[in-house]
Amino acid sequence: MKIKVIACEALTREIRLASARSPHVIDIEYLAFGLHNTPDDLRKTIQEKIDASEGQGYDCIVLGYGLCSRGTANIQARSIPIVIPRAHDCITFFLGSRARYDEEFSTHPGTYYYSPGWIERKEGDVQQGLIEDVQARAYEDKYREYVEKYGEDNAKFLIEQEQQWYQHYTRAAFINMDLGDVAAYRKFTQDLANDRGWEYSEIQGDVSLLQRLANGDWADDAFLKIEPGQKITESFDPKVLKAE
Repeated sequence: MKIKVIACEALTREIRLASARSPHVIDIEYLAFGLHNTPDDLRKTIQEKIDASEGQGYDCIVLGYGLCSRGTANIQARSIPIVIPRAHDCITFFLGSRARYDEEFSTHPGTYYYSPGWIERKEGDVQQGLIEDVQARAYEDKYREYVEKYGEDNAKFLIEQEQQWYQHYTRAAFINMDLGDVAAYRKFTQDLANDRGWEYSEIQGDVSLLQRLANGDWADDAFLKIEPGQKITESFDPKVLKAE
């Protein structure tokens, strides 16, 4: 079977590993991590990549995405079937199953998860791979932009409001996939937890779901397969996604 994989660059290491072990011929195209910030752009870009895969001899297109803030909702299959994991986001991929995802989120609410790919690719640049906390620099750039547009007082207010997102979190968890520079990823997450006053935790990752995705082992409800003429929609139930 010849498979085209379209995936978020946050999955770069894991997808490459799973593809290397797969019996199938796999071509991979990674999309910028930053597309998650604008789900409409994510959807548009994925659809463009799917459409560009027509006539290339692929038996199936595999998406290395979950629902991702509805960024994959309404993605359509043209002449090639599409397979996507039934997942809200990539944390399910790193934990290996929806069941483990649900258990982790219910047992440890208020956790922000960090994977190797998230740490390396968080600026949305597939080439950069730097391990540093870019949050401060991003806010400095945004602050200057707001000052120019709205004035200094309004800029300070807007930045304060945007920074409140992390006040709901109390724990930083590094998902150890046993890939890449584990010591550097661990230190990054520990330093970030210390800076924000969060608890630090380390979780053993599991690549088995992505391995099944690459192997074509799509028989159970861990995956959604849509046929030509169908589209991906949100199911609003534990299965997350459905075909329409």
